[in-house]
Amino acid sequence: MPLLLEQAGLSDRAASFKLIATDGYYVTVTYNQIFGRQLTYANHGPAGSGGASAVEPIIAWAWGENGKVREEALRSFFGQSGPMEVNTLAFVKNLCKIEVSTASAGAWAAPGASVADGSVVSSGTECMLSHENMDSVRIYYTLDGSEPAYNSPVYNPSTSYYQPQLTEPLILTKSVTVKAFAAALGKERSPVAVFRITVE
Repeated sequence: MPLLLEQAGLSDRAASFKLIATDGYYVTVTYNQIFGRQLTYANHGPAGSGGASAVEPIIAWAWGENGKVREEALRSFFGQSGPMEVNTLAFVKNLCKIEVSTASAGAWAAPGASVADGSVVSSGTECMLSHENMDSVRIYYTLDGSEPAYNSPVYNPSTSYYQPQLTEPLILTKSVTVKAFAAALGKERSPVAVFRITVE
């Protein structure tokens, strides 16, 4: 990817990319989503993910998985910003064209909450996080006032399409400061939304 940008004279101006397959399928990704902190994880389990190592974004004719090498038409591969990020949609098979844009793709809107910032509620109150693009983004959050990151808990765990039954409300039993951001391919992550909630 860096070589292609250099040859096109866009190394210092590229903002986003449209990866297009021969069948018309496409995915849009930002510069940071391709060239930012990209990792692969050696293991995942109940205790969390570990063994992270840096990887380079590539376009490949052959790729390996579980000790087997597959050869196929061009396919894009990128790492993750964190263990909970889902980016397989960007692994475009039969890649035939990459369109580069120098215009900013913008950022996702911040998530909302069913309990407003500054609210005083009773113990056991349910708080639902939401987003206008719930079928596209993942909402990363914290409850202790710390800044959320890509290794923070994910509120809506479904990935390829939104499955409401997999999303459970936050049950408020003590006062919390909920901080959350929304992230997905195609735009930069949203600003962090803050909801300070007092439980009586």
